[in-house]
Amino acid sequence: MTEIAKNTLEVGTNGEGEVVVNHPDLQPDENGVGHIIFSPEQARALAFLLQQKAHSAEEEIIEKRRQEAAKIPVDRSAQILTDGSPVPKDRSHTKLRTDGMQEGYVVLTPEERSKGFVRPYRDAYRHLKCGKITTMSRSISETYARDPAFYSGTFCTTCGGHFPIGEDGEFVWYEMDGTTGPKVGT
Repeated sequence: MTEIAKNTLEVGTNGEGEVVVNHPDLQPDENGVGHIIFSPEQARALAFLLQQKAHSAEEEIIEKRRQEAAKIPVDRSAQILTDGSPVPKDRSHTKLRTDGMQEGYVVLTPEERSKGFVRPYRDAYRHLKCGKITTMSRSISETYARDPAFYSGTFCTTCGGHFPIGEDGEFVWYEMDGTTGPKVGT
C-alpha cells in the first residue's frame, strides 16, 4: 500500500494475494453503508487500476507458491515416460525416430510434479539458432516448471535434433504474450 492524501481513493495489495481499496473519508449513511460515487472517467481509471492490482496480487500468490515448492526437494528417481510407462532400464526410449525425436521422453511422475512449480509453467520455446518455436507436452512442461535443471537438452522441431539448454544453451522460453523469456533450463 502507498501513502494516501485526504479524499483520495487508494488501491493496492496487502501481501496476502488480495486487492484492497481504501478511502480515508468514507462516511456511512443512515444504514451504515458507505458509498463512493464515480464519474465514468473515474470508474474506467479505477477499473484499470483494479486490474493492475489484481495481477499484482496473483503474482504475489504465485511467488509464495514457488517459494513453498522450492522448499520441497525434487525426487528425481520419481520418473516415467510421457506415455505413463516405466523408464526402460536399457534406455531403448532414447532411440531416435525418423523425425529426430526419441521413442519416448522421461518426465517426473504426476505425484512429483504436483508438489509445486519453482518456475512458471511454459509450453513453448524458441531455438536461437533457427528462430523457430517448438511446443511440448504438458508433462514435459510441468517437469521443467518443477525442476528446471531436470533436462540437459531439448528438441527443435524445425532443425529435427536435440540441442543443449541452460545458461550456455540454445533455447529461450516463448512467453504467452509473444515476448522472449529466460533461457530454458535456468
